[in-house]
Amino acid sequence: MIPLHLDRLGPPGLVHVQARTGQDFTIPAPQNPAPQADPIQTAPPPAGTSTGANPFSTLERGPTTTEFALGAAALVVLAVLFLFVRQGVRTHLINRRATLDAANGASWMLFSALMLTAAILVSATVGRLWQAWAGLAAGFALCLVLFGAALVLFLRAPDRRR
Repeated sequence: MIPLHLDRLGPPGLVHVQARTGQDFTIPAPQNPAPQADPIQTAPPPAGTSTGANPFSTLERGPTTTEFALGAAALVVLAVLFLFVRQGVRTHLINRRATLDAANGASWMLFSALMLTAAILVSATVGRLWQAWAGLAAGFALCLVLFGAALVLFLRAPDRRR
C-alpha cells in the first residue's frame, strides 16, 4: 500500500494526488450521472428469455435487521424451553429404568427435532417464505423423520434396562 497525500492547491473540482516518486496525476471531479430508471418501472425481460424460477420474486421487501434479531431471540427462548423439555424426557426415561445412553439419545433426538421445526417456522415467518412451499415441505419432511426417530428411541429406551 502506497500512502498518498492530498495537494489542495489545484482549481476547484480537481484533486491532485502525489505519490512518493513525485509523479503527479489528476482525478476529475465526479459528474452527475444521468438519472436512472426506477427499478420498479423497468420493463420485464423479453418473453423469449427464461430467467428461471426465483422463490423470492414475489416478496415485496426483504427482512429487516430488527426482524432478524426478533427471530434469533425467539429461537434462543425456544432453545431454552426445549432444553427443559429434553431434561424432563431424560429424567422420565431414567426413572423408568432406562440406561443413561438410551435416555440421552432419545432426549437429544427430540430436542433436535423440536429445534429444527422451530427454526423452519421462525425463518419462514421472518423471511415471509410461506410461498416457497417446496422448501418448507422438504424441511417438514425432515422434521417428521426426526420425530419418528425420537419416538422409536423413546419407546425402545425402557427396554434397555440398567
